[in-house]
Amino acid sequence: MQTKKSFEVLCDFDGTITNEDIGFSIIQTFAGPGWLEIEEAYQRGEKGSREAMTEIFQLTSVSEKDLQQFVDDNFFIDPYFPAFLDFCRQKEIKVTVVSDGFDFYIERIFAKYKLDLPYFANKLQVVEKRLKADFPYRRSECGQCGTCKLQFAEKIKQKGNSLVYIGDGHSDRCVSQAADILFAKDFLATYCRENGIEFHAFTTFAEILTVLKTITGEEG
Repeated sequence: MQTKKSFEVLCDFDGTITNEDIGFSIIQTFAGPGWLEIEEAYQRGEKGSREAMTEIFQLTSVSEKDLQQFVDDNFFIDPYFPAFLDFCRQKEIKVTVVSDGFDFYIERIFAKYKLDLPYFANKLQVVEKRLKADFPYRRSECGQCGTCKLQFAEKIKQKGNSLVYIGDGHSDRCVSQAADILFAKDFLATYCRENGIEFHAFTTFAEILTVLKTITGEEG
């Protein structure tokens, strides 16, 4: 079927697949004095996420064991996400996670829920209780995000496929304008309303699944 070949999904991770933004929760819990000023500069657009995260991580102190336990104890996935993945597999719709968060906790959440998904994210290590980040998917000509999600969207569009994008935050702004079908909540939904970008509002993946079934001709 044409539907099986024409759609590809890119999906944000923090606060979209998970109940909360794990990266931000780590900062709130373990960063020392001064982090809030850096975060506020990021929110105002005065710093990109890569610059802000690097600066905040210099103020953060946590052992690898404690960070692992924090992730394991406090975060879970949207209860409808597995059903969404099952549907996409049945329809042969490729799903890839693109995150401006970090592999450290994405891999732990994937293992916890036995999820087998391709993903692209920033790298994170704990070195002598300091967080050390690397940004292998950054875009050199733009300092806004650690992971440039737009570059993955462009590859899908270049193949002639339709892009389904799902997100909620600041790092989803650029890619939202490239999506053929956009699902947005929280900050991203507000951004789309303010900029006249068409989108489907969602709270859980149950709503996304309903819309996708309609689009692919499998209602109900």
